Amino acid sequence: MYVPFDFNLFYLCTAECCVWQEDSQHNLITFIPPNAPYQNNYYYCSNCATFDGMDQHGADLRNGILTYHTIDNTTTYWVDLGVSNPSDYTDTNEGGYNKDTCFHVYGGNVNQAELTEAPYEECQKIRDSK
Repeated sequence: MYVPFDFNLFYLCTAECCVWQEDSQHNLITFIPPNAPYQNNYYYCSNCATFDGMDQHGADLRNGILTYHTIDNTTTYWVDLGVSNPSDYTDTNEGGYNKDTCFHVYGGNVNQAELTEAPYEECQKIRDSK
């Protein structure tokens, strides 16, 4: 299951962004490759503005599109995004999916984020462009 995120729409900020997937029982089901240098509780985390280091958490980030995989391709899932800085934490999620999906991530410099579903083909085209 692929869930591309279009992070190109996230405004400059100093917060840390973490993304993950959960099943209906809130079990973490994001696949982190065993060879990823940082095993961060099944999250992909990085600076929200630059996404530097996200690859160290096992993320597949191409052309500003994060593609990640669930542990299996049959589980209904929810997509979660957490944004934190030293004084605040917020999170958001969208769920009930059992197919490939795409989300734009909108945010600001006040520790907030919003997931908005977009056409999967849109993210796929951007991700796979040369």
